[in-house]
Amino acid sequence: MSGDRSNLSRPLLYLVVLAALAVARPAAADRVQVFSVQGIDCAQCENEIRPYLKKVKGVKKWTFDLSRSEFTITLADNTPDDAVIAAIERAGKFRALPGAGYGTKLGASQHAPYPEGTDFAVVTDNGGAVRPLEELRVQGKYTVFDYYADWCGPCAKIDKQLREIVVTRKDLAVRKLNVVNFNSDLAKQLGRKLRGLPYVVVFSPDGKRTEIIGENYKQLNAALGIRK
Repeated sequence: MSGDRSNLSRPLLYLVVLAALAVARPAAADRVQVFSVQGIDCAQCENEIRPYLKKVKGVKKWTFDLSRSEFTITLADNTPDDAVIAAIERAGKFRALPGAGYGTKLGASQHAPYPEGTDFAVVTDNGGAVRPLEELRVQGKYTVFDYYADWCGPCAKIDKQLREIVVTRKDLAVRKLNVVNFNSDLAKQLGRKLRGLPYVVVFSPDGKRTEIIGENYKQLNAALGIRK
């Protein structure tokens, strides 16, 4: 009888040992890794990359800093950096690097002085909220309020276009507003109107307001009375 008890206790003892080992084995911890991305030139770039990141096993969540072109990603401990880098680069036009500080930083500030003799001013260069545009427009002139950010590639192209136009027009005033990022006071002040950058508001001399979202030169020219 005692022999039977011994035989029955061995499987039970084995299960107890396995359970103890399972409890003792530490769970794999998540890790947080920053990935810098080169080639970022628009606010929508994260949307282009998002579907590819979602397919990477082990990617749990992330935040994206557009001003620095960096993803901060929470990963399962055994998820290799190479899998994340490959996913970002599958979006087509980007290069990803592990670590902070290597992301795209576009050019110098776009509120550099305009050519001498043009009607140009900076309304805000730090993302601060401003007075209503109706109060800031120049009476008797076309007034262009150019909302931009230094990291925004298309914004630089709109700025170039405005520089070319304003030197030929005495009836045109350009006012620059640096959004900085979509969490700034200026961005919050705009609310749903700020669906992307560039965002340009044009007032005609008689006060007609035109809002332009994106790199739309045809609409900009029309708002300024330019026929091409």
